[in-house]
Amino acid sequence: MKKLIPVILSMALGSTFLMGCTKSTQETSKSKTQVVSKEVKVSIPDGLPSIAIAKLANENTHIQEGYEIKYTIEKTPENLSTSVMKQEPDIAIVPSNMAAIAYNKTSNYQIAGSVGNGSFYLVSTKNIKGFEDLVGGKVLNSGKGLTPDITVQSVLTDKGIDPASINFDYVNSTSELIPLLATGKADTGFVPEPALTMLMNKNPNIKIIKSLNDEWKQTKKSKDGYPQSTIIVKSDFAKENQEFIGLFLNAVSDSVDFANINGSDVGDYAKKLGASVEPKIINKSLERANLKFISIKDSINDYKNYYQNLFDFDAKSVGGKIPDEGIYFIKE
Repeated sequence: MKKLIPVILSMALGSTFLMGCTKSTQETSKSKTQVVSKEVKVSIPDGLPSIAIAKLANENTHIQEGYEIKYTIEKTPENLSTSVMKQEPDIAIVPSNMAAIAYNKTSNYQIAGSVGNGSFYLVSTKNIKGFEDLVGGKVLNSGKGLTPDITVQSVLTDKGIDPASINFDYVNSTSELIPLLATGKADTGFVPEPALTMLMNKNPNIKIIKSLNDEWKQTKKSKDGYPQSTIIVKSDFAKENQEFIGLFLNAVSDSVDFANINGSDVGDYAKKLGASVEPKIINKSLERANLKFISIKDSINDYKNYYQNLFDFDAKSVGGKIPDEGIYFIKE
């Protein structure tokens, strides 16, 4: 029996050693197969784009295994532009002219689609029927020389109206424009949604005269109007992650559809995401917001037309030149 004890101990120790090795091997094998999620940075401006993507961002919808999406709302155009020019976001929603500038300046961002067309409206408390009634009058607009201004001037020119015949009074931003129209210090101007709904709540005498997007569709022979909010993807990221980009764009499309159908819910979603507009305003503004996902393959001509018009008025508005075909991201 004494002779058996060392043998039994040896077997026991050997068994323990083998079990330990097996466990260690399993743990090592497990650690090797663990997938570290790739972080995808998505930047969104405050306003309609944040409403368009609110459901997707809030529900943290699973897009594809191995990817973790981080959404950031940029409160000012300056912050968004700085972030994009530093090539920080992998995906961003930007004003359409900023997409052109980003491509021309960095060569590392491409257009994958849009989430909204023009949402600017000519409004007034005066008895105005159309653009021709603006001649000789005073009209408020925001951003002299920027896209709202250039878009208005382009439509006026197409309709045979000299923009110089109208006394435009410019402010820096929509937030400066609204109080002037709300208090009656100004009576006519171009206002985008959702700020327009806020304005109409404050001043019930404000009437919508014309949709700038509808006028663009008519004068430019465009089905959807001009692209206002553009989805851009970082070129090197998109090339290596085409399947993810495709799935992400599908999810964005679903999120936009949800927003258009579920106004009260998306208002709450947008508020949780960090949008500055109140949910009740969002709900009322959606009928005029022109939120719609359009893939780039279905909107290339609209972009080319838009960039040509911007370039003709001011080359700097698109980064000095009309972007070449490389700006359009077509999934292979």
